[in-house]
Amino acid sequence: MTQPIRPPQRRRLWSAHAKLFGTGPLNRSLHCAVIVAHPADEIVGAGCLISKLGDVSVLHTTDGAPKDLHGARVAGFDTREAYAAARREECLAALALANVSEERVVDLAVTAACAAECLTDLTRRITTFLQQTSANIVVTHPYEGAHPDHDATAFATHAALRLLKKNGFRPPAVFEMALHPGPDSLAKVPEFLPGNEAETTTLLLDERSQLLKQEMFACFETQRESLKVSPLGPEKFRQPVNYDFRLPPAEGKLYYEDFEWAVPREQWQNFAREAWEDLFPGVSAAKTNNTH
Repeated sequence: MTQPIRPPQRRRLWSAHAKLFGTGPLNRSLHCAVIVAHPADEIVGAGCLISKLGDVSVLHTTDGAPKDLHGARVAGFDTREAYAAARREECLAALALANVSEERVVDLAVTAACAAECLTDLTRRITTFLQQTSANIVVTHPYEGAHPDHDATAFATHAALRLLKKNGFRPPAVFEMALHPGPDSLAKVPEFLPGNEAETTTLLLDERSQLLKQEMFACFETQRESLKVSPLGPEKFRQPVNYDFRLPPAEGKLYYEDFEWAVPREQWQNFAREAWEDLFPGVSAAKTNNTH
């Protein structure tokens, strides 16, 4: 008997969202790059998500140690370098609990609170990182005025994606994680700031996930006081809107302008405009996401 001819099986195409927030083999089929400003940002903002993924690389744009030694001395260190080294080792221990090995962690080691001063270099180094990791999804900070280093990391990540496309590479999909300093700059809050009504995906933490995240938090002895008042979750994510980095991320006073250590917004914008012109001469910074 002649067997009927069956049409060829079509491979199902999963969306980036489904791959990132799916379960089992679905989200283990992707290559995810997590790009954050400071060691521990990825744990507070996305620690449990990272633990659910099978192939994760992490990049820190700064070493988490500002020029001002107040935080270092509170943590028991006399030098910025010793404080930065301790923060790195703590972060590696926390990431190991999420099955991310040391060789998958890259530190660009810019001085904390100074990331905006080297946007061109950060962009190029992030571009190389994305090429080396073959990432098809990136998780990073939003451009929302929460912290100048967060905004600098967002700038450099989006500019790196544009460089990839310009050079013939398919850039990965981008998701933003919710995270900003608390009102006293002590706590780390896994929430987006008001002003962007984009759809948010919320990752609720079950009992097992809460225990894992508590173990991750416990790795950060230098951040003990901060994480003691920081919520474990839920973790929140969204896809970015169209950013124009020539303009402030929000109207009125920016969130980080309440902190004395933060670079003034006008200076941050000057750094951004200069870097964009250096990277993309004569090209508008508007609607960067449409280029990905």
